[in-house]
Amino acid sequence: MAAPIRKTKFVPEWIDMTPNIPVPKIDWITNKQLDIAYGEDPLQKYDLYYLENPTDEPLPVVIIVHGGGFKYMDKRDWHMYPGFFAMQEGFAMVSMNYRLAPKVRHHQQLDDVIAAILHIKDHAKEYNIDPERLFLYGTSAGGSLVSMVGLKGHNENAPYAVKGIAALCPVISFTWFHETRKKTLYQRIMFPIMTKDALGKKPAKALEEMKIASAENYIGDTIPPFYLQSGTKDPAINFCDVQHFYDLLSKAKNATPDNLVIHCLEGSAHAGGGPDYLEPQNILPILDFFKKQK
Repeated sequence: MAAPIRKTKFVPEWIDMTPNIPVPKIDWITNKQLDIAYGEDPLQKYDLYYLENPTDEPLPVVIIVHGGGFKYMDKRDWHMYPGFFAMQEGFAMVSMNYRLAPKVRHHQQLDDVIAAILHIKDHAKEYNIDPERLFLYGTSAGGSLVSMVGLKGHNENAPYAVKGIAALCPVISFTWFHETRKKTLYQRIMFPIMTKDALGKKPAKALEEMKIASAENYIGDTIPPFYLQSGTKDPAINFCDVQHFYDLLSKAKNATPDNLVIHCLEGSAHAGGGPDYLEPQNILPILDFFKKQK
């Protein structure tokens, strides 16, 4: 049976359709640095890609943080595909790996995203990128990580603060997930496994860990620019949780339509379960949102 993701109208030069799950091609990109280490673990690496820079000005950067339930996937799988559009729009792209559960826990994965950001900023001059224009782009589990890192960095005015965040079908809140009474069959199966892997305990014994790993608890008086995108028919992520998160963000003192967007994909499933998150009509608005952030 063909994977639903194959319905995507991929740019042929950018994707290898031979496997059942299409794999991005990178050989067409002449300017790249692969497997840059930001830590000692084999997974603590990122790839940097950019097209020819038409000016001497440092490029803004989109950092892709893949999904996969906190325990699967890779920096060179289909999650990086939107980054090709980012390159066409004048961004450099970083696609990063982080250590995976159950070998490490959620908070250590947050540490990895932070460490990668700091490493990128430290080497910005060498890469000819702008350390003040870094944008996080995370899907599913990656959406959890970028949401929390983005909010924490902003609230603390930390060195790893970024210019904006895009969270696609994100695992926003372990707490809300646990409290949902009407879970889909997929959620009833998935959630206990994901919680045990990512937090180290079964849901009933992980209430405090869930709170610490839930993005709503890191919303401050002001927010960084935030773009949320989620499908209304997602069997894995409750769209109402994403909507609720948006409502909480909208209470921030600086929340405006220019720095806070929720993009509802009517009838769409989870990322990877169809073409929606990989089509240009749903990628380019995110990049336009990033471009507007000064």
